[in-house]
Formats: sequence, C-alpha cells, structure tokens
Amino acid sequence: MDDKLFQMVENMIKDGRIKIIKLEPDGIRLHISTGQENCLVDIEQSHKKLRKLFYQEYNLFLDGKQIQMIIDYLEIHPVTDTTVYQTANRIYNDGNLYAYELERETGRCIVMTETEICIDKISHVFFRHSSDYKNQIEPDWEVDVQDIFPLIHKHFNLKNEKQEKLLILYLVTAFWGLRIAHPLLILTGEKGSSKSTTMRKLERLIDPKKSDLCGLPKGSDGLELRLSNTYFVTLDNLSNISRNISDTIARAVTGGSVTKRALYHNTKEIVMDIKALVAMNGVSLIAKESDLLDRSVILELDRISSKEIKGEEELWKEFEKDRPKILGCIFLILSEALFDQEETTEKEKIRLADFHIACIKVGRVLHMTGSEVSSLLWENQKNVNRQSIDEESG
Repeated sequence: MDDKLFQMVENMIKDGRIKIIKLEPDGIRLHISTGQENCLVDIEQSHKKLRKLFYQEYNLFLDGKQIQMIIDYLEIHPVTDTTVYQTANRIYNDGNLYAYELERETGRCIVMTETEICIDKISHVFFRHSSDYKNQIEPDWEVDVQDIFPLIHKHFNLKNEKQEKLLILYLVTAFWGLRIAHPLLILTGEKGSSKSTTMRKLERLIDPKKSDLCGLPKGSDGLELRLSNTYFVTLDNLSNISRNISDTIARAVTGGSVTKRALYHNTKEIVMDIKALVAMNGVSLIAKESDLLDRSVILELDRISSKEIKGEEELWKEFEKDRPKILGCIFLILSEALFDQEETTEKEKIRLADFHIACIKVGRVLHMTGSEVSSLLWENQKNVNRQSIDEESG
C-alpha cells in the first residue's frame, strides 16, 4: 500500500496537481490543485487538503497514518519547480511590476509597468485568498483622471471639498499595495451619515468581499488572522477598542509578525505576517492611543437630509453604474504616480512618510501641488488631535 500511495503522489506531481515550490518570504510550500480550487499550504499543515485531493482523484479516504506518511515523503522531496514565487493579497507591487488581481479563477490581473497598463496573467506570483474573497469588475478605461472629483462628490457625502480630496488621495494610494505603510482610516459622523454604506463602497472599490461588513472579531487571534489573509480589513460600527487591539492594528499598519502554535504540534511555532489596510467607523473617534492616532486619516461624513435619502436598490444601482469609471480613474492615476521618479521638495512629512510621498505623486497627476497635498495631510493630523482632545474632555 505504501508504494502505491507514493506512486499516486508522484503521478499528481507529474501532472501538476501537487507542486512543491519556494515562496518569498514564506519558504517551501505545497501548491495543491483540486480542479475546483488552488491553494498554498505549509506541508506540515496540509492534512485536510491532501485528504480532499485523494478523495476527489481516487475516491480514496486516507486515515491519519497514511496522510502523515505522505507529508513525511513530501517534506524530503525536492522542489518541483526552480522558480522562486512571490505571494500577495490582492495586490503585488515590487517597484517594477504591479498587478491587481481581478479574477481568482482565471488569474487575470491589471498589470502595470513603466511603459504599459494591460489586463494579463503573471506566472510568478501566487495570490492568497480569504474565504470571503470576491472578484473585481473590470475598469472603464474611457475616462479622464479628472473625472474622479465629480464621481467622489456624487457618491460620498463628506463634510467639504478638502475632505473629498483627502479621500481621493487615500483611495488611490490604497491601490499602491503593501510596499508602503497605509494609515488607519477612521470614518466618523453622527447617526444617519452613512458610515457603513461608505465603508461598503470603499470595500467594493479596493478589495471586494462576498460577505457583508463585520465588526471586531472576538479575541486578538481572529483579528490577526483577518489582517494576515485580507488586503483591506473593515471593522464596522465600533464604539471603542482595547489597548491590545489598538496595538495590533498599529502593528498591521506598519507591518509586523505574530507567532502561533502550529496545528498538530505542541512545541512548533508558525509565524504569521500581519500587514493590511484597515478602516473602521463609529459615531465618535474610536482609536484613543496616540501611537495609532499618529498613523490615522479621519474622514467626517455629513448627515444625509431626508430629501437626499435613497432606497438601497437605487443607491447601489447608481454606484455600480459608476464603479467601473471610478476604478478606471484610479488605475489611470496610479499608472502615472507609481513610476513617478521626480523628487519631492516638501521637507516636513507626517509620520507615515512613504504614504505622504505617494500622496504627493498622486496629487501631481491630478494637478495638485505638493504644498496643497501636504496641507491636507497636516490638517488631517491636527483634526485627529483636536477630536482626540474633545473626546477626552467630553
């Protein structure tokens, strides 16, 4: 039976259903293709996936001893492909090549280099997918980058024009990928200011999901897992967050790691990288810790008047009609800003300096001066500090 099992494994390696590959920065991983899905797993954590694969391919249910025997065999097996692969959540950006995954099944991406933008596949990147991952729609390329101003004004009820410009800067840089650290986005406003709806719109633009908005997971483990598996993490309708949660989010903003005990092991640890874009909303300022507030962008939403309130069906019909146009604007702006080599002259930058520089490059494409962009970012910082003081005194 052992020889027969190993022969089955070798057959699946030959036809590509099982691949042993090297990933940066994760190390050796198992790529399993069941026909319905492709997944990347640590060899030691591949019990369920291998059992499912054997059942689908050979109608054979393997017991724990047989599965462990296969895992032991795969651990000493040489890599099946000498290519060093990269991994990413939704967006890959190495400075020379940019890819935004549109479709999980086909692998189609929006691909950018310094000389072109197109829809294509890239073979050396494996995109990770959360359980609620959803494909993105194709952008409308028949737009002008300046169209983003009226489109944002139409679909987002912000306090004023400055806040709209700040949202545009945040939104375009949100597509930059995790090559830079992104600020925590905090949406505030009184009841009836469409905070959750605004969050849903941002999620549909940046990183669509099958599920609706979620609140804060119970325990730090759930939040850390979400931050590791998802590009854009939304936390809906929060009243406050603990110091521990605040520290976890601050770590995710700039990038960090957490360790967990590996499944099926008592002493072995696994390291989980947590770096993601995070957005949250609440009636008041949710974040309290200065370390997190220094890394935040706060947007204030206006209460929607009774005359402007729309039904859900009408609201989403209008937004979905314009979503391809907004995405087209974003990617066209990004195609210029990403490869902008001109130096920035602003000497004073906010704490997230790379984000500040990225915003200036986005601003250039939109004919905004560096001083105007910097003024918006510094004004935001003052607004965050002012609201924090008001919360404490109130």
